[in-house]
Amino acid sequence: MRPASCRVFRFGSFEADVDAGELRRDGVRVSLQDQPFQVLIALLDRPGELVWRDDLRAQVWPQDTYVEFDHALNTAVKKIRIAIGDCATSPQYIETIPKRGYRFLAPVEVVDGPSPKTEDVRAVSRYRRWFATNPVTVALLVVVLLSAVLLGTRWRIAARDSAEKPTILAVLPLEDWSEVGSRTHLCEGITQELITQAGHIDPTRLAVAPQAASAAYRHTQKTVAEVARELRADYLLGGNLRGDARGVRVTVELIRVRDGARLWGENFDREAGNSLALETDIAAAITAKAKPALLTEAPSR
Repeated sequence: MRPASCRVFRFGSFEADVDAGELRRDGVRVSLQDQPFQVLIALLDRPGELVWRDDLRAQVWPQDTYVEFDHALNTAVKKIRIAIGDCATSPQYIETIPKRGYRFLAPVEVVDGPSPKTEDVRAVSRYRRWFATNPVTVALLVVVLLSAVLLGTRWRIAARDSAEKPTILAVLPLEDWSEVGSRTHLCEGITQELITQAGHIDPTRLAVAPQAASAAYRHTQKTVAEVARELRADYLLGGNLRGDARGVRVTVELIRVRDGARLWGENFDREAGNSLALETDIAAAITAKAKPALLTEAPSR
């Protein structure tokens, strides 16, 4: 047995303070009842050695105590293992020697001197005396701390609201730049298909302004910032359609409102054909190409 002056046993990230009757992990107290704690101390006192069950009974349970010893010891060891995160089948700390006893496996460091708890009590006493003799300073500290808490709370609320708000995309009406005949209906159809398909990308992260809201901006002379502000949009997707009797070319680009940056743009060429099929095909192609840029910019959930 080690001398009684050895008050703290350290193993892994744990320390068992004999005087305080506490088990701590990284300085934070771990809940452990008195008898399991005493069993742990008995094992820590003889690391690497077999500690017989009878020795534990004599050390932890007085002779005049009536208890079902086997059950009590098994329960105590189980509680220790729960407290330190150990496993009976593949132990890191406590090995069971069937019908004989237990062995503590990990290295144990023994620290002499006053326990941290005693030092903490002394420190608290010093702080109390200081607070009692410096009321004005304490009042100023309280004001500063309360201000910091209020500012921190506001910041967290603003950050939470910002994170919960989805990115808003506005799809502007395609401009008809075709040379032969009017392609206005085709432009409107592609625009509506784009709104519908973009709305399915990720509704929790990306919201799309409705067609009724963006339709008013056909042939608009307003700036990107003005349109975005009125639609409350973070991104604008717009472009034009050109074509002849053989086919059409749709040119689109994705604009980030906050700095006017052009994140992405591309041409989509298609042969003339059934207008409904053409609308769906072009809108699907545009959505597939724009999706990576939109999801990269949209906040994660």
